[in-house]
Amino acid sequence: MGAAKAGLCLLAGGLAGAEPHQGQAAVLVREGRVAALGDEALAKADEVRELKGLWLSPAPLDAHVHLYLGPGPEQAMQAWREAGVAAIRDLGHKPQHATPRDDGGPPLLRTACVGLGATGEAAYWLAAPMSGAQAFAQAAREQARRGASVIKLFASGLLDFEHAGEVCHPQALTNEEVAAAVQEAHAAGLPVSVHANGERAVSQALAQGVDGIEHGYFPGSRCLMSMAQKGVWWTPTLAAVEAHLTAPQGRHDQATLAALTEIVRLQKAQIKLGEELGVNLVLGSDAGSYNLPHGEAVFREMASWLEAGVSPATVFEAATKRAARSMGLAGELGEIAVGARAWLLATEEDPRRDPLQWQRPAWRSF
Repeated sequence: MGAAKAGLCLLAGGLAGAEPHQGQAAVLVREGRVAALGDEALAKADEVRELKGLWLSPAPLDAHVHLYLGPGPEQAMQAWREAGVAAIRDLGHKPQHATPRDDGGPPLLRTACVGLGATGEAAYWLAAPMSGAQAFAQAAREQARRGASVIKLFASGLLDFEHAGEVCHPQALTNEEVAAAVQEAHAAGLPVSVHANGERAVSQALAQGVDGIEHGYFPGSRCLMSMAQKGVWWTPTLAAVEAHLTAPQGRHDQATLAALTEIVRLQKAQIKLGEELGVNLVLGSDAGSYNLPHGEAVFREMASWLEAGVSPATVFEAATKRAARSMGLAGELGEIAVGARAWLLATEEDPRRDPLQWQRPAWRSF
């Protein structure tokens, strides 16, 4: 049999995140892709590798990272490879930095160019400042031409770490500016994801037809219900705030630590409510932000969701199939499906019951 037809069959104790199949927990891999499942995989195999008692699953993804924050893009990408993450989405950098490029992975890299934000007091340090609907439309159009995979808007400022529930510049952009960017992005076939904290910024973004909400602290139940109804992705980035609670002594005073603790509590409650309402939760860590290392960050985010009471099955799906769909990688990653990339992890227990099994795989294909 020719090399093009040769196939390795992985025979495991169970499959998680796999297409329906008949028979055993088997995956046929041919030229780096899943070629068949179950009994069909065994029948077509040229070689069988037994992963006795192990659960085989797609590798997780992280939908919100910042490669230029931390030691630098090359070191950050190496950390993601070592962590066994199949894809990441870089959501912005300072205007003077070059846009990171995908090298074919793993991990695959999906990127925004520089984020688009307000001028004046509401300007955001990771965004290019601009004003007026025409400027936002032109910037979105130019980024689409430059190969962006998502348009990133900054519709609000930072959280107020000293006053839980409050946001700096809670509505930094006008409705017309958001709408113009959305119209141009959608015309180019690109999604729009928005840094938005507080009910005002989140509700504005939802009303203008965005595809994703990043961070989304303090959205309120009405915004969460709207997200669920519209099918908007929400990436809550809980670990990024929790990282400040473990900061070296002296960085934050006791009053700030108390406020941060309350911010985390509120966000955990909102994530759990979002799950109950059917929001499309997507796992993204905000890796590279303060005290949140690349690679490790994805597991911190998972642990935070589990501590919030989110079901392990939801965490699993948010880090696999949902993350892949939100990143434009449906059919490529996030599931064990015929035609998908065979970037797989084998764990001792079912990761749908304990997603943190991914942190210590017994075997990996990449």
